[in-house]
Amino acid sequence: MNYNYKEGNLVIMLDEDLDMNSCKYLRAIIDGYIMRYQPKNFILDLSLVKFMDSSGIGLIIGRYNLLKLIDSSMTIVNPTNSIKRVLELSNVSKDIVMRSE
Repeated sequence: MNYNYKEGNLVIMLDEDLDMNSCKYLRAIIDGYIMRYQPKNFILDLSLVKFMDSSGIGLIIGRYNLLKLIDSSMTIVNPTNSIKRVLELSNVSKDIVMRSE
Protein backbone atom coordinates (compact mmCIF):
# COMPACT_ATOMS: atom_id res chain seq x y z
CA MET A 1 0.00 0.00 0.00
CA ASN A 2 1.19 3.48 -0.88
CA TYR A 3 -0.36 6.80 0.01
CA ASN A 4 0.01 10.42 -1.01
CA TYR A 5 -1.58 13.52 0.49
CA LYS A 6 -1.54 16.79 -1.41
CA GLU A 7 -3.80 19.85 -1.35
CA GLY A 8 -6.76 18.17 0.34
CA ASN A 9 -6.52 14.94 -1.69
CA LEU A 10 -5.60 11.67 -0.01
CA VAL A 11 -4.73 8.96 -2.53
CA ILE A 12 -4.25 5.39 -1.35
CA MET A 13 -3.05 2.76 -3.81
CA LEU A 14 -3.70 -0.78 -2.66
CA ASP A 15 -1.45 -3.50 -4.03
CA GLU A 16 -2.87 -6.68 -2.56
CA ASP A 17 -6.02 -8.78 -2.53
CA LEU A 18 -8.85 -7.46 -0.39
CA ASP A 19 -9.82 -10.46 1.70
CA MET A 20 -10.53 -11.13 5.36
CA ASN A 21 -6.85 -11.28 6.35
CA SER A 22 -5.68 -8.11 4.61
CA CYS A 23 -8.74 -6.01 5.43
CA LYS A 24 -8.19 -6.36 9.18
CA TYR A 25 -5.00 -4.33 9.16
CA LEU A 26 -5.79 -2.16 6.11
CA ARG A 27 -8.87 -0.81 7.89
CA ALA A 28 -6.79 0.54 10.79
CA ILE A 29 -4.08 1.97 8.56
CA ILE A 30 -6.48 3.70 6.16
CA ASP A 31 -8.60 5.07 9.01
CA GLY A 32 -5.42 6.48 10.57
CA TYR A 33 -4.58 8.37 7.37
CA ILE A 34 -8.15 9.63 7.02
CA MET A 35 -8.24 10.93 10.59
CA ARG A 36 -4.75 12.43 10.34
CA TYR A 37 -5.32 14.34 7.11
CA GLN A 38 -9.12 14.73 7.06
CA PRO A 39 -9.06 15.08 3.27
CA LYS A 40 -11.69 16.80 1.17
CA ASN A 41 -11.26 14.06 -1.43
CA PHE A 42 -10.31 10.45 -0.79
CA ILE A 43 -9.16 8.46 -3.81
CA LEU A 44 -8.78 4.69 -3.56
CA ASP A 45 -6.72 3.26 -6.42
CA LEU A 46 -7.54 -0.41 -7.01
CA SER A 47 -5.51 -0.91 -10.20
CA LEU A 48 -3.27 -3.55 -8.56
CA VAL A 49 -6.03 -5.41 -6.69
CA LYS A 50 -6.74 -8.74 -8.39
CA PHE A 51 -9.24 -10.24 -5.92
CA MET A 52 -11.85 -8.86 -3.55
CA ASP A 53 -14.38 -10.70 -1.40
CA SER A 54 -17.09 -9.41 0.93
CA SER A 55 -14.45 -8.20 3.39
CA GLY A 56 -13.16 -5.83 0.70
CA ILE A 57 -16.66 -4.54 0.08
CA GLY A 58 -17.05 -3.98 3.82
CA LEU A 59 -13.72 -2.15 3.91
CA ILE A 60 -14.83 0.21 1.16
CA ILE A 61 -18.29 0.84 2.63
CA GLY A 62 -16.84 1.45 6.08
CA ARG A 63 -14.36 4.02 4.76
CA TYR A 64 -17.15 5.67 2.76
CA ASN A 65 -19.26 6.02 5.92
CA LEU A 66 -16.30 7.43 7.87
CA LEU A 67 -15.61 9.96 5.10
CA LYS A 68 -19.25 11.07 5.12
CA LEU A 69 -18.88 11.96 8.80
CA ILE A 70 -16.07 14.40 8.00
CA ASP A 71 -17.78 15.72 4.85
CA SER A 72 -15.31 14.17 2.41
CA SER A 73 -15.91 12.59 -0.98
CA MET A 74 -14.70 9.16 -2.08
CA THR A 75 -13.67 8.01 -5.52
CA ILE A 76 -12.51 4.57 -6.60
CA VAL A 77 -10.13 4.67 -9.54
CA ASN A 78 -8.80 2.04 -11.93
CA PRO A 79 -10.63 -1.07 -10.74
CA THR A 80 -10.01 -4.13 -12.88
CA ASN A 81 -13.04 -5.40 -14.79
CA SER A 82 -13.66 -8.17 -12.25
CA ILE A 83 -13.39 -5.81 -9.26
CA LYS A 84 -15.62 -3.27 -11.00
CA ARG A 85 -18.22 -5.98 -11.56
CA VAL A 86 -18.15 -7.01 -7.88
CA LEU A 87 -18.64 -3.37 -6.85
CA GLU A 88 -21.51 -2.93 -9.30
CA LEU A 89 -23.25 -6.11 -8.13
CA SER A 90 -22.96 -5.02 -4.49
CA ASN A 91 -24.42 -1.56 -5.30
CA VAL A 92 -21.29 0.16 -3.97
CA SER A 93 -21.06 2.01 -7.28
CA LYS A 94 -24.45 3.59 -6.57
CA ASP A 95 -22.96 5.83 -3.84
CA ILE A 96 -19.26 5.95 -4.69
CA VAL A 97 -17.87 7.39 -7.91
CA MET A 98 -15.80 4.93 -9.95
CA ARG A 99 -13.59 5.92 -12.86
CA SER A 100 -10.62 4.80 -14.89
CA GLU A 101 -7.65 7.06 -15.40
